[in-house]
Amino acid sequence: MRRAHQHAVLALAELGDERALPGLLTALDTGIDAWRAVNAAGLLPQAAAELTPRLIRLLADIDHSREWPDVSPTSLASALAALGDPAAVPALTDAIKAAVERGQWRTAAPILKSLASFGPRAVTALETVRPLAEVEDQGTRTAATRAVWELERRPEHVVPLLQRLLDDKRNFDAVNLAGRIGPPAAAVLPRLRQILNDQLEQNTRNEQDGSTVLNDSWTLVHVASALWDIGGDEEAPAVVPALLAAWKDNDSTARHALACLNHMGPAARPALPQIQSALAQTRRGGNPWGWSIAADLEIQRTCRSILTRTQASRATS
Repeated sequence: MRRAHQHAVLALAELGDERALPGLLTALDTGIDAWRAVNAAGLLPQAAAELTPRLIRLLADIDHSREWPDVSPTSLASALAALGDPAAVPALTDAIKAAVERGQWRTAAPILKSLASFGPRAVTALETVRPLAEVEDQGTRTAATRAVWELERRPEHVVPLLQRLLDDKRNFDAVNLAGRIGPPAAAVLPRLRQILNDQLEQNTRNEQDGSTVLNDSWTLVHVASALWDIGGDEEAPAVVPALLAAWKDNDSTARHALACLNHMGPAARPALPQIQSALAQTRRGGNPWGWSIAADLEIQRTCRSILTRTQASRATS
């Protein structure tokens, strides 16, 4: 009976239904199946006033010396980020300190990401976060760099840190952060162009060897999108072919490639034939085991949006 009740509570939470709240509060207060309640708590932001203090208490009680605590600190941090109550900032800051002190880098990085979601409302954590942008663990260093940006939005403090992070071409969090900063991150454009060109050359060699399955399409999508966000129209001649090549090689990249193309306006015109071809297919967005109706519908909407906007701009030009 208890399991049936748990499933009912979780189902209600997934629908954002506040009738799930009493069951979640009971689980968080008693500790019985609290981990289930934590995973669902972030789905009820309208109940943040009641849920946030309980999640903070659980996070404060975590023993970071344990490899696998009874309640995951990263799940707690994620739920607090979803609730969005800045009252959680001190607890998240303390959790980061505790994880770092015990060398729990796998925990520190995701908690940093949760803290970053509060943006300038978490500026009080800068003293803790800033030194972590220099640690050896790449995941923590990347998450801390992103947090520094989100908390104070000063590119002169963050862009120099990105140079080292971009030594790893598949550090997509760093690549995406460069794009998020936009034009003030122009100093990393040469490195991003190098990554894109190197990957295109590697993909060409793969195809010549008959090994297209080894093509790295995700690097193309992330780097091309960042190039556009930073450099705009001047980067379009490199960005559009890279996005189309990635999409052609791996249909699972369609949503990401189209998201960038959708922002490009008239610069996306060379993509129209591939977009029209996609709309003519029976389904889009990945292999059968990775496909979903929701993703397919999103792809169709974005394709039609690009077509409509591009045709309209052509008619007025």
